[in-house]
Amino acid sequence: MPVFIDPEKYEIIDLSMEVTPNEMPPDRPFEITAGRLPDQTWKFDITNTHTHVGTHIEFPWHFYGSGRACTDYPLEKFMGPALRVRPKPDAGSGQVEAPALRSMLDTHRPTFRHVLVQNATEHKPLRFSMQCVEYLAELRLDLFIFETSIEFGQDVEDGRRFHDLLMSNDTLLVEFPGDLTALRRDEFFVFAVPLRIKGLDSSPCRLFAIVEK
Repeated sequence: MPVFIDPEKYEIIDLSMEVTPNEMPPDRPFEITAGRLPDQTWKFDITNTHTHVGTHIEFPWHFYGSGRACTDYPLEKFMGPALRVRPKPDAGSGQVEAPALRSMLDTHRPTFRHVLVQNATEHKPLRFSMQCVEYLAELRLDLFIFETSIEFGQDVEDGRRFHDLLMSNDTLLVEFPGDLTALRRDEFFVFAVPLRIKGLDSSPCRLFAIVEK
């Protein structure tokens, strides 16, 4: 029997960032030139980019310089039930604190394997305490998805510890999601499928959600 998604019950929402060739910022380039294959059909040569342009998944190799990389995971790692949270900073500390994040996530456990954190505040960046990071590491998520206006801790070393804590628990990081305004439910089924290129520390991916109407 064929399996299909009933469009009357579910919608598919693209959560990926759109990459515009030759118009990306210098630190996230995606430059191309047109060319021809031997049969004179068209192709594009990708002349300058790297593995952290657009929506992408980071693997442990990215932080450690060794270990598991792009093709070392089964497809099931990149899909499953997800939960979106939109925390606010603590009035005293000015950052998201662990008790608030814990209260949002613990009531839904164990119904999710992936977490998407959205910045629904005017804080740019919205900072999360390192106690939040320690709590997220304990969850042993498959994917942790977060917007670019979110930061963890106060400095570069805190950012490195963030990577270490989550990746040492085999949680993969999905960075640079696109516009999230179309995501009207907090519980959904997510896909973040990387390119099947061996040895990559990070890979572009198409991030999308299947959401009940």
